[in-house]
Amino acid sequence: MQKSKKSKITNVKMERITVSAVVHSTENREKVGEAIATLFPFEFEIFTSKAKGHYGNPLEFLEVEIKKKKEIKEFWDNLMNLLGNQREMILNTVEEKLDEQNVLHLRIDKQKAYLGDVELIEGGDAIVVKAKIVTYPAKREKVIEAIKSMLK
Repeated sequence: MQKSKKSKITNVKMERITVSAVVHSTENREKVGEAIATLFPFEFEIFTSKAKGHYGNPLEFLEVEIKKKKEIKEFWDNLMNLLGNQREMILNTVEEKLDEQNVLHLRIDKQKAYLGDVELIEGGDAIVVKAKIVTYPAKREKVIEAIKSMLK
């Protein structure tokens, strides 16, 4: 009997998800918060910090960190549902969207999210979703394999 060469991922965990957005001085913080809320199927708390932009303009950072296993699953399932066939775009670019720390970076159009439409974008003004993926063994190809299975 020949052993299968297909690799097995013995343990996969989405450790945390961070959702963040920048509020520019020309924007309304509540509206940016509403855009972020489009992605959430449950109540959440936004943490705010202030900063200065490249030209000294005031900025605010809005951030939500999800660490509870149940909420991570609920958020991810909801996001995948909202993205629909756009998941194919993530599948095709997963290697570029995954950093050295095995964090998957997704960017969602902030303006469209405010209007209730969830659309992936490459650059520009975005809500950034970062998902930290942990696998055992912790090899990049295992993480990519895990993400692909989570997207299907």
